[in-house]
Amino acid sequence: MEYQITISKRAEKRIDDIFEYLEQKWPNKVKEDFKIKLLKQVDFLRQNPHMFPVSQVKDGLRKCLITKHNALYYRIKEQEVEIITIHDTRQNPKTLIL
Repeated sequence: MEYQITISKRAEKRIDDIFEYLEQKWPNKVKEDFKIKLLKQVDFLRQNPHMFPVSQVKDGLRKCLITKHNALYYRIKEQEVEIITIHDTRQNPKTLIL
């Protein structure tokens, strides 16, 4: 069974911010590699969202690493996976807004 993926406004903003940063500071290949990793993880979520661990940050959320520096937080609702945000793992966890 495939789950429907929805993305919050906050997650959309974070993705845009990450792409903008990568575009300005890194070669295009880095941005493309990040995009591929993000899409691969979203596809995994669509197929089997229970494969990633429950988050210790907030009840009802799960955490999926995109890269060692970026974690995607999401929740499962019936046949839907809602992507809540993407957080830079190098930042203080207290700055994580969910």
